[in-house]
Amino acid sequence: MLDVARVREDFPLLKTGIVYLDSVATSLTPRQVVEAMDRYYAEYRANVGRGIYELARRASEAYEEARRAVAKFINAEERGEVVMVKNTTEAINLVAHSLKWRKGDKVVTTLLEHHSNYLPWLKCAQRYGVKVEVVRPSREGFLDLGEARGRDPRVQRPRRGHAREGDS
Repeated sequence: MLDVARVREDFPLLKTGIVYLDSVATSLTPRQVVEAMDRYYAEYRANVGRGIYELARRASEAYEEARRAVAKFINAEERGEVVMVKNTTEAINLVAHSLKWRKGDKVVTTLLEHHSNYLPWLKCAQRYGVKVEVVRPSREGFLDLGEARGRDPRVQRPRRGHAREGDS
């Protein structure tokens, strides 16, 4: 089970008693990441993969080690499957505009999405002729997974503990 008190220790700002609710726009940075960034800026700031001098080599090694650690964490087959981006918005746009779309392909999404995960699909509709189908929530904000499955039968049944079909 996740030890929330232990995780909160990694975020110094939370020790002030603040309640932070804007993680969609900007997530808090754990202490370990701030320390690693400080080491990078103070000890080996250089462009990754663009030089053969010592600082560039150290920066590149640190970057590749981070990719290996992420690959292991997400159970990727190799670190080459891990692409580093500056934020989720950039990642979603990269995926949305890297797929080989054909006119009439379909994206199923919901009205509950943040704009960063909604607008790229609308842009794909304009640019590539992709059909965007939107599952609307009930007045209480619940989604009917049966409706989503009706729009695309590949929509998976929820795992135990998640919303159930017909919950609305």
